[in-house]
Amino acid sequence: MKKILALILSAALMLALVACGGSAPASTSSSAAPAPAKAEEAAPAQAEAAEAPAAAKSFQFTGTYVEEGANAAMLNAAFLLNLNEDGTAVADRYQFAQYDASPAASNPSYQASYMSGTWKEVEKDGIPCLQIKLAYVDASGASSNDQTAYAYDVAGEYSFDLTFPIVPGMSYSRVAPMVGSEQKVFADADAFIAAYKLDFVEPESIAKFASDEATIYIQENGSALLYLGTSQAAEGKWSSEDGLKIELDGQTYDVAVDGNAGKVSFSRDRGDGVMVDYEVSCEDVTSFASAEAPAAEAPAAEAPAEDAPYTGATIDLGGNKFDPSLVLNPDGTAKLTVAMGMDVLYTRVGDVVALVENADAPLEGYGISIFGAVPHAWKLDDETKTMTALKDAFFFMNDQAQLSFFSEDGEQMSIALPAYGMSADGFTYSLSEDGKVLTVNPPEDLDGGFSQVWSALNISTFNVDGALLTPAA
Repeated sequence: MKKILALILSAALMLALVACGGSAPASTSSSAAPAPAKAEEAAPAQAEAAEAPAAAKSFQFTGTYVEEGANAAMLNAAFLLNLNEDGTAVADRYQFAQYDASPAASNPSYQASYMSGTWKEVEKDGIPCLQIKLAYVDASGASSNDQTAYAYDVAGEYSFDLTFPIVPGMSYSRVAPMVGSEQKVFADADAFIAAYKLDFVEPESIAKFASDEATIYIQENGSALLYLGTSQAAEGKWSSEDGLKIELDGQTYDVAVDGNAGKVSFSRDRGDGVMVDYEVSCEDVTSFASAEAPAAEAPAAEAPAEDAPYTGATIDLGGNKFDPSLVLNPDGTAKLTVAMGMDVLYTRVGDVVALVENADAPLEGYGISIFGAVPHAWKLDDETKTMTALKDAFFFMNDQAQLSFFSEDGEQMSIALPAYGMSADGFTYSLSEDGKVLTVNPPEDLDGGFSQVWSALNISTFNVDGALLTPAA
């Protein structure tokens, strides 16, 4: 039965990857839970077996989604899903990162019936399971973000992946692993909130400017931390020379002092081009107005110009040493310079780039020999405009995802999914003698979100055409 279940989960995940749309898994973590069965799109009716006889059963599932960053307060959430005896399914969402533990009935961070639908016991491919259909339903009754999931019983515990919308009605979503059983752990929503609530811990500070919407924490080391609600929005600095000043996002604001009190006004883009005005105040600014301002840091080195060429470590060609440089043009052409300039074509995914000859403008003379003797694959650093030579680099691209396969030593391979900030190391690989077939094997300890990506890809052998990969027949 485990082998059958594994096949089902693998197929379901492949469907999920193909349909991922605006989902953003790369850089995320979830609450500890047994490995869940994967949610999948609604299957054709003929793929499902007959419904089991009706029984007065109910189930309760819980799960969380957690990530770090500026959007944590909006994204992080706990879910309470009740599968009721009447066949209805109701999923509530609690955005615990907003630090509001008030009763559910009046808590803006708690959305009752965030998703709803139906459930029933079925047999899928001969295996008993729970079929759970959920969708976001708006006030008019229109539904969106529909999904059908199958939860399988493992020692009395069921699990599946809940794909929930960040913005209802849009494909921008996240995935929360859900675990449940017939046992009802939480009697009501308030008990659920009490279990998942967070207590906000303020940063250390010698003073703070605050309002209902924003707080600036003044720290002894000269930093000024701006929080909007409970999420850090910016880090700047303060100074007391020539009057009190606070710098945020490169903009300096004067503190208006009245006796011991002070206030500062500033504006910020809320993320959609709309500016929001803030005014925060401090009852007593003397605690840092009289403090010795921290020593000024040496000015940071000026960043290279955006259109500056990438430069790499010196290359030795027959005893002659040359510093390579690379310019990437928007039209897909590039100029690699090692002893001489060579006009080639490039493919780039994330920070990995691979160079190939341009069949329409082939290299001539020494260019042919030099290009054949230098690396064709590089890992780029856009901040420093430097590049590191790679032994190999390939790309697998379709409408749903773009992955880079690259190796520095010719033995170990890394694979990255840049659009979602995900990557994994430790793959091994081999190329056929003619370089036309690539075989990739995952490490034994591959886990986390990228193990799901690899399982969904479900390809280990690829045809190679230049730097592009396609599934081998």
